[in-house]
Amino acid sequence: MSKKEIIHLYKKVIEDLKFSIEKGDYKKGDLLPSENDLCKSYDTTRVTIRQALSALTNMGYITRRHGKGSIVSEPKTGLGILSVSGVTAGIGGQKLITTILDKPIKKDWPANFFYQLDENEIKAGCIFFSRLRYINNIPVLYEETHITNIELPRFSSRSLENRSLFKVLKEHYNIEVKEGEQKIWAIHADKNISSLLNIKTTHPVVHMKRCLQTNVKSLNIYSSLYCNTEDHFLQDSF
Repeated sequence: MSKKEIIHLYKKVIEDLKFSIEKGDYKKGDLLPSENDLCKSYDTTRVTIRQALSALTNMGYITRRHGKGSIVSEPKTGLGILSVSGVTAGIGGQKLITTILDKPIKKDWPANFFYQLDENEIKAGCIFFSRLRYINNIPVLYEETHITNIELPRFSSRSLENRSLFKVLKEHYNIEVKEGEQKIWAIHADKNISSLLNIKTTHPVVHMKRCLQTNVKSLNIYSSLYCNTEDHFLQDSF
């Protein structure tokens, strides 16, 4: 079996077991088939099966106990917000509601901004807005966004309520994200963030600062995001 075939099979084992758990074929506390049984079912090696089970463990779907096997956990739901495809694309099939807390407004860049700006950006200023994202009616993600105010006529009048920012930029301005950088911390929520996400101030949240570069020179999208991962984990594919 080629390396490419092994990787394909490894991913298939993961997806099959995930689907069975999410569908309810295996419930919390149930044992998955043994490694030997899975090897026979997929006609593959123990190494491939163990790698797949380790991935499911990292995703929160199972726990593995010596002498017992793979036990189904209460699975959390993955959020693909690490991708440069944007939050809306990363939510998947879950119910996403976006509320606008601060409507888009043109302004100067904040003093001591969290990313270094070039001369064109400083001169152009920015458009700022903030949003709170609800997943299945639970506040999960608070986001503050600054966009370089270049080639964005009438952007402040655009509605971003329950709409993808990236789709608005593509449809109205032919602007697309090309690459990006993100920095991630685990922090305790302050009073403002804890109030927005409906959590205690001692509750840990994921704080992400990101810079996304577009196909327009000097037009960058900067975001500061706070994510409550109590019922979710962050995921991405590569």
